[in-house]
Amino acid sequence: MADKTKKKDLHNILKDGFSWKTIGEYRIPYIMRIVYGKHFKYVATRMAEYEVLEKYIINIHSYVYTSCTPVIAYAITESEAKLLNDINKEHYGNGKEFHLLAGKDYIVGLEDLHNFYLIDLCYKKLERNNNSGFEDICFFIRIDSNAHSCVPYYTQNGQKYLALFYFEGDTENLMQRAVQLENWDLAYLKFCWKIQGVKDKFFAIDSCSVIGFDDIKNLYPP
Repeated sequence: MADKTKKKDLHNILKDGFSWKTIGEYRIPYIMRIVYGKHFKYVATRMAEYEVLEKYIINIHSYVYTSCTPVIAYAITESEAKLLNDINKEHYGNGKEFHLLAGKDYIVGLEDLHNFYLIDLCYKKLERNNNSGFEDICFFIRIDSNAHSCVPYYTQNGQKYLALFYFEGDTENLMQRAVQLENWDLAYLKFCWKIQGVKDKFFAIDSCSVIGFDDIKNLYPP
């Protein structure tokens, strides 16, 4: 079923030059680039900001998306600018009035936009200090009765992972069970670190050693 959906999606893109993706409650168009024979989906940054990220960008300080997220933007070509402007005019009339220019406007990966949107959900969860009703992507665990002993975690395949550096001095046994987080998996942890006030040096790293919460529970007293 998933393969049929992908083929239909690709057919629509090849026929019309673009397709649509629903992210949360928002519907946004995306275009395709072929790089080394592979198809990649992209969204115009101004469309993404207007439709999906407008409220988020107002509420979240810029340091979150400049220091936490691994988003790379690419300048649009003449043909992409024409297609995106046609979409904006004919198919996407939500009241915005802007003209995209080749070499001056940008696109980002559709997957990056979706992950960025998920960070907005993490922000709302932290703002309400409530984990219920939200996808369990990242949050904080209190290690002991000390209110300041909260460690952020990231959930991957149902397992909660915590950064190893929170357990300095006790890492010898933990290192054997540690795994590496990178890219967007690490971005969610960095987001929590920024909220918590972790030192800036940790935001320059491209990977981080983490340990499963189940391993923590097995190695330490209740």
